[in-house]
Amino acid sequence: MKIKTLLITILLAVSFGVVLPRQAEASVTFSYFYDSLSPYGDWVDVDTYGYCWQPRGVDADWRPYTDGYWSYTDAGWTWVSYEDFGSITYHYGRWVRLEDIGWVWKPDYQWGPAWVSWRQSDDYIGWAPLPPDAVFDDEAGIGVWVDRDYDIGPSAYAFCEYRYFGAPVLRNRILPRHRNLLIINSTVNITNITVVNGPGGRLVFNGGLDYRRISERTENRIAMLQLMRQTDGNWAQHHRSELSRQVGNQLFINAPDVQAPQSRFAPPTVARAIHAPKIDKGWVGVADAAEKQRIQQRYQDQTKGLTRATAPATRVDAAQVQSLIQATHASQAQAQQAQEQQKAQLHQAVNQQEQAAELQRKAAEAQTHAIKEQAQQAQEAQKAQLHQAVKQQEQAAELQRKAAETQAHAAKQPGAVQLQQMQAAQQQEQAAAQQRKSAEAAQANAAQQQQEKAAEQQRKAAEAQARAAQQQAAQAQQQQEQAQRQVQRQTPPQAQTQTQPGQSQSHKGRPSPSPSPDDKR
Repeated sequence: MKIKTLLITILLAVSFGVVLPRQAEASVTFSYFYDSLSPYGDWVDVDTYGYCWQPRGVDADWRPYTDGYWSYTDAGWTWVSYEDFGSITYHYGRWVRLEDIGWVWKPDYQWGPAWVSWRQSDDYIGWAPLPPDAVFDDEAGIGVWVDRDYDIGPSAYAFCEYRYFGAPVLRNRILPRHRNLLIINSTVNITNITVVNGPGGRLVFNGGLDYRRISERTENRIAMLQLMRQTDGNWAQHHRSELSRQVGNQLFINAPDVQAPQSRFAPPTVARAIHAPKIDKGWVGVADAAEKQRIQQRYQDQTKGLTRATAPATRVDAAQVQSLIQATHASQAQAQQAQEQQKAQLHQAVNQQEQAAELQRKAAEAQTHAIKEQAQQAQEAQKAQLHQAVKQQEQAAELQRKAAETQAHAAKQPGAVQLQQMQAAQQQEQAAAQQRKSAEAAQANAAQQQQEKAAEQQRKAAEAQARAAQQQAAQAQQQQEQAQRQVQRQTPPQAQTQTQPGQSQSHKGRPSPSPSPDDKR
């Protein structure tokens, strides 16, 4: 009876849109990190940082935040990784590079869309993993002073050209590291990591970059997605292997709430201990000490003395973020509709051209068939004329033979000379008539050959027309495909009335490369 009552209640709730209360979501401990990451790397004990995790099987030149792409969500710029460990290591914790060892990940319990520092110029965009000492709090956030305060050097950054920032695979678009020293001198820091309070509660927001400005300059449209965080620890425990995945306009991320550790986290298995490590903060490629000082002084000049206390990260309005996402989705829907209409028009044009080509082909085939029939009829007529001419020649030869016999016989009889001459004259007239008919037949044969040549030329011209029509149809198909690719690369125009949330806080006199009018100074 209780089961029946429960079923009826569920059916009524579904029918009338009533939302049933769900069980409280469970959090996870740091052991979730150990269990999830152990198949993909080793835990090491590093002096100063404690227990860290190092990925296994990566190249010596590997670095974080390179194998994936950037999307824009309710939480701002969100990294979507293709690596098996990416759903954890790029949304929790920090990264640090140890000389002669490589990059290691330091766990932390707070989830974020991406923990990076941002730099940009008129030509380049760069991002660098935040080090373990870059501590986040809701009041100060992380702002434009991050490079100066945590001494992040040029080689820690991954730079790419503006046009490639929206690439679905950024790994092949990131510039060689030796170019960073030159690029970083033309860039400024625009980091703005803060919090946003929306319908779903508190959320870390990764701002800084102007979505509209970047979208206008990238070859590929940057995905604007609704963030779907899977925060239930019970669900996460059974779906550790699931990566971040994009479904339509939604981005699903396995992001359970992690309990802050009460004591030092210790993984059950530690591969090795690393004592007195040499920390590479990104200055290994700067051999000249004077050049390093110049870059550090540029960091200082750009921040104009701003600190965590005097210049916290700019707060973001959740409604403004949602408005931007909704406006972008509406614009994308309009662009998609326009693309579908264009595809339908191109498809119709191609069909019309194909139909015209088919009609031309059939007309050419009919013309060729008619020409062949005319040629065949002319050939039959020519054969008949030749047969008649041969027959006439045979008749003329027979008459000449008989005339000769008659003449010979008459010559043997007296007084028959005149009769013989008359008969010879008649025979000559008949022979002349036969020759005249033969000449007429020859002329008719020549005329027939000329007609056949003309018919052959007409047939070749018709075939050429048919080939040209087919080529036109193929070119139209290529134009359709090129137009479709061009439409897919085009970025839909953004609503001009929207303001860009999450811009980094600026200061008076701070140089900025061609700032967007929406930048909040």
